[in-house]
Amino acid sequence: MKQKLLTYFPGAVEQSAPPSQPQLIDYHWFHIEGENGWFGFQKNEMNDSQLDLLKTLFQHYLPENNKENTEDFKWSQFLFFGGSMPEKVCKNFRVIQFQINNTPIDKEAVETVFKGFIHSSSIIIWNGANRGSILERDGHFLEDEEYSSFAEALQSDFYFTITFYIGKILPFTMESPTVFTQEREFFTAGLSVISSERVLSFETILPHLLISRLDQHELEPFKNWFSILGEDKELLLTIKTFIENNGHNTNTAKKLFIHRNTLQYRLDKFTEKTGLPLKNYHNFFTAYLACLYFSQKKA
Repeated sequence: MKQKLLTYFPGAVEQSAPPSQPQLIDYHWFHIEGENGWFGFQKNEMNDSQLDLLKTLFQHYLPENNKENTEDFKWSQFLFFGGSMPEKVCKNFRVIQFQINNTPIDKEAVETVFKGFIHSSSIIIWNGANRGSILERDGHFLEDEEYSSFAEALQSDFYFTITFYIGKILPFTMESPTVFTQEREFFTAGLSVISSERVLSFETILPHLLISRLDQHELEPFKNWFSILGEDKELLLTIKTFIENNGHNTNTAKKLFIHRNTLQYRLDKFTEKTGLPLKNYHNFFTAYLACLYFSQKKA
């Protein structure tokens, strides 16, 4: 994306630091999701339609005395561009990132739906055509399960798929945008390795990244010791669900719509075939990585 834009606009520039005041005179500045730094496009190379399109697709950088200096704009500059801290002080905050599938969306309509779900003190920040963030403040943090239910409702009622990333609660300091940048990168990585989950977090993404970054030699033990998971997809789903439900038999059986005796039979089968009883943390973690390996079809 970056190279295509830089080629299309020959006068465009790229830099790692925010634009200076003189640079704002002749250039429109944007931050492109997934790229590091700032990108400036000469105003005389761009017509109004092209500018409107870029504003829709990417995060537009504006000076703080601009007439668009609203609360969401101030937070956008603070989090994305290293701008000054918003004047309205809060004790702490959390950023819930979201990615909507490539279906064309009406941002105003989406915001209306969101505002009926989030707390009145939360604000919505867009940083792309289908990507944005919900900023929660001062303890008004929704539960992860509420975002999961919200994602299901949106898919059912509005026919688009959305994925949320639950960020960490951050103190309101100048260092917070650095942590947020790391969360953005982690969300992007998570979207590439987990396509089925609607609510992601650091904890849910990390095991997927670990297994995806092992080389073939390091993956050999999973292929050899846990081959039964590649042969028996029903068993694979059972073990993965069992671990994700913290080894709770009743919850797992309900989730899979099976009898507890059936669940126990499958757990015994797994232990018999692999020699790994699911009775402690280390075995749980090893088995879960094996499940992710075969779920990602790397065998």
